[in-house]
Amino acid sequence: MAALAAVLLIAAASSASAFCPPKVTIDSVTYGGTGCNWQNTNYVFSPDYSTVTFIFGGMVATTDGGLANTRKFCQLSFALKYPNGWIFTLGKATGRGFAAIGKHSLGVYESSYYFSGQTGTCTISRKFYGPQSKSFEATDNFLTVVWSQCNGVPNLNIKTVVRVQGGKAAMFLDSHDTKFRLAFGILWKKC
Repeated sequence: MAALAAVLLIAAASSASAFCPPKVTIDSVTYGGTGCNWQNTNYVFSPDYSTVTFIFGGMVATTDGGLANTRKFCQLSFALKYPNGWIFTLGKATGRGFAAIGKHSLGVYESSYYFSGQTGTCTISRKFYGPQSKSFEATDNFLTVVWSQCNGVPNLNIKTVVRVQGGKAAMFLDSHDTKFRLAFGILWKKC
């Protein structure tokens, strides 16, 4: 069965952020959507709780099988725990998968995030125009950013969507290891 692995790199500071809090943990995780559910999804925490890896079944969008199969999504919500005096945002996302897009067809991979109780949603999107059939790996910076509130610990919510349209198209998992990998880089700063 197809699988999606999403990796949230909590302690990863990008070159724009020279430091991060001394201790960051993931308190709880919830998720759901047409590309993930409690029956076909597993997640594993790293020993220090700084990384969570998801394996989702069903994150395959195709023009075969009707309208319901043309768009798959997964909504993730992370409750993070970190010291007061820090704020964070997502700086970039790297996704890897496979696109088989026919002539006059389109495949789209997109990811967005927001913080619970705050305004603003940031989105990246990558379009694949047909005809093409290839593995992809793409790193995109979020063009706009929303920072978490100072001394507040809101849930980080991430939504990933794979969708296709046209006569013949499919976006599915990497042909080499049957995993779609999604990694997010987090930027930290003091407030």
